[in-house]
Amino acid sequence: MTRLLVSVRDVGEALSAAAAGADFIDLKEPRAGALGGLPLQTIREVVTALRRQGATQPISATIGDWPMAQCEAIVAQVLAVADCGVDYVKVGIENEGCAADVLQALAGCGRPVVPVFIADRGVDTQLLAVACALPFPGLMLDTADKHAGSLFDCISERALQRFIEQVRRAGQLAGLAGALRLQHLPRLRSLAPDFAGFRSAVCSGARTTELVPAKVRALRAELCRASALEPGLVS
Repeated sequence: MTRLLVSVRDVGEALSAAAAGADFIDLKEPRAGALGGLPLQTIREVVTALRRQGATQPISATIGDWPMAQCEAIVAQVLAVADCGVDYVKVGIENEGCAADVLQALAGCGRPVVPVFIADRGVDTQLLAVACALPFPGLMLDTADKHAGSLFDCISERALQRFIEQVRRAGQLAGLAGALRLQHLPRLRSLAPDFAGFRSAVCSGARTTELVPAKVRALRAELCRASALEPGLVS
C-alpha cells in the first residue's frame, strides 16, 4: 500500500501521529514555508521522545528552504540535522542552475538524503535524471505555494506517473506531497506512489494549525481501504 507520511512540528504532534498510524514521521515547521526547518534542539527532542515511546516509524526532517546557490550551507545543515538522529534528511530542490551541483554534493555527504523536487514550475527531466543516477534512498515531489492548490493543480497526472516510474526504475522510493487532501485519494490510488505526505489534511484548519489524531486515523483507514481495492499496489 501507499504509506502515510505525516508532517509534525513538536513532540506532542509526533507522538500523536505515530500512535494514530502514520508510517513516516516528518519533522518540519509549516509556519516557516513549504519545507520550513525546526530548531535542531526540537528535532533531537522529538527523536528522543519517539524512540523512548518505542515508536519504530522512520523519522525524516527538513532543513528549511535554501537557495541552490548556497550549496556549502545546505550540506552543513544536512549534517547538523542528520546528527540529531533522524533516519532521513529532506532537502528541497528548485529548478535552478546550481541544482545539479547540490544533488552531487548531497549524494556524497555520507548521510541519507531525500531530495524533494519543488513542482510549482514543473519538473526538470534532466535534473531528475541526475538524481535518479545518484544513491538516494528516495525522491519526492512537493509544492512551495500551498495556497495555489494541490500538487495535482500544478502538474499533470501523466507527468506524476512518469516521475514515479523513473524513480522506481532507479531502485528508489517515490513520494508525492503538496496540499494533498482526502479527495485526492482516488488519484493517489491510481498513481500508487510508495508514500504520500500530508499536513493540511490532518490539521484542525490550515496547515499551520494543530494536528488532529482522529484525522490521521481516518486518512490511514482510507489509504488502507484504497489499497484493498487495488491489491497490486506497491507496499
